[in-house]
Amino acid sequence: MLFSRQPPVLAHPPSQSKSFILAWSSTVSESASPPDRIQRNAETAKWRVGRPAVALSAGLLLSLTFALTIARIVVQYQTPGPFDASKQGLCDFHNGVYFPAMSLVSGISPYGQDYVAQFPVERPIPFFSPGILVLHAPLTWLPLHAAEAVFTGINLLLLLWIAGVIASQAGWPHRLDALLVIAFAMSVTRSGHVTIFNGYFTLELILATFLAIHWGDRSPWKAAVALAVVSAKPTYILPIGFLLLARGNRKSLIYGAAISVVMAVLPLLWLASHQGDGDIASRFQILLDQIAETQATHRGQVDESPFFSWTRLDLLAVIAKWGNLNPGDATHLGVMGLLLAGPMWVLHRRRKSGIDDGLGGLTGALILVTSLVSVYHQSYDALLLVLPATAVIAALRRPWSLMSPTTRGFLLALMFIPLFNVLSTRWFLMKFDGFSGPAFGVVTGVSGVGLTVLMVALSVLGWPRRPIATPSMLNETAGCSESAQSGDSL
Repeated sequence: MLFSRQPPVLAHPPSQSKSFILAWSSTVSESASPPDRIQRNAETAKWRVGRPAVALSAGLLLSLTFALTIARIVVQYQTPGPFDASKQGLCDFHNGVYFPAMSLVSGISPYGQDYVAQFPVERPIPFFSPGILVLHAPLTWLPLHAAEAVFTGINLLLLLWIAGVIASQAGWPHRLDALLVIAFAMSVTRSGHVTIFNGYFTLELILATFLAIHWGDRSPWKAAVALAVVSAKPTYILPIGFLLLARGNRKSLIYGAAISVVMAVLPLLWLASHQGDGDIASRFQILLDQIAETQATHRGQVDESPFFSWTRLDLLAVIAKWGNLNPGDATHLGVMGLLLAGPMWVLHRRRKSGIDDGLGGLTGALILVTSLVSVYHQSYDALLLVLPATAVIAALRRPWSLMSPTTRGFLLALMFIPLFNVLSTRWFLMKFDGFSGPAFGVVTGVSGVGLTVLMVALSVLGWPRRPIATPSMLNETAGCSESAQSGDSL
């Protein structure tokens, strides 16, 4: 084992009634129990190296991986302008971060054709909340190459921050060796490498999603700020929002919605004021028409269509390939609602039973996996799976510590498929260009099918196997709740 383990530590000596409740909840889906082998330094909140050899090795490997990614960016750098599939280095930074933010600052709508005419881009951006463009606006104060370097450095820092959150939730809080090992593992996944290579803002969304789930039941205002960042992409905030609602995090959602609306409306008003010569209502309508048009353009791209895409993870994309379908927005939303219904009911029942093992437990895993399966998500979004995968590998906390190695191995294999699947990459499909029709659907649908099976498995494992808790039962188990023990060290 890379990291040493500690024996279980009881947070509170159980009374007779508590012992009865704990015995009642001994199945793998129950989490109202003392923490399992969680490292004692969680209480001290002091960082330590852990195993120096592991920390040094992981740090060197991470540095090497990052250097190789930088080298690939230089060799395959995309000069801003028309898209070239053979030159994708920092292409998403140019087309999704830097120039859209510069357009916003200039009062030019990044959703319209004026943006294409005045900036070196191929098409308008799809509808991201303009709030995320405001967050990226300071980068436009720098020349392009300086901004590229700064943003790549920010992505490395975000990678390390996310790795620290994952280590804490898996049971290794404040351990430098664990943080560096996880960061290295993230950097060699398909999702992690592509995110840094293309320069997308995925890591911002990943971190915000983790923090929103972690703080959702304990710090509504902190969760609200995280949710405001998550709202940058509708395909993130919609499933996460509904799942947190089923979990019972209403205050976080209300506060988050308020902040998100302000973050979106103010820059939209700024853009609308620069559209045309009519009143603000007519100018706003011009902006809405631009958004509708760019969404239609976006859906028409080969790599975005669920029928042709080789990178999508959601179940509808798999169904579209196998059924020769091209579903519209209404179908996407309808399928999302159907897929969310089961996990939402499981989360609701767990809440009623007083069960919530937090971000690093089954609750967090179910929310993260379901969000990927239920609606449009690309391969880089699979980074959401690194946290539950690490928690399963560590097996330091319930329910993972109560599962058999076979069960954990099964869950881990399903999580690894989208993280390391090379079958549905541009390189593989171009090298073996004979894949078409059903073969293309099978090869590019492996990740979506695996995630769907994983969502069902987690829903079954997460179903509470004890009666709905009464208020007195909730009070008895509150002191032993692992959710209350596992994350204030973030």
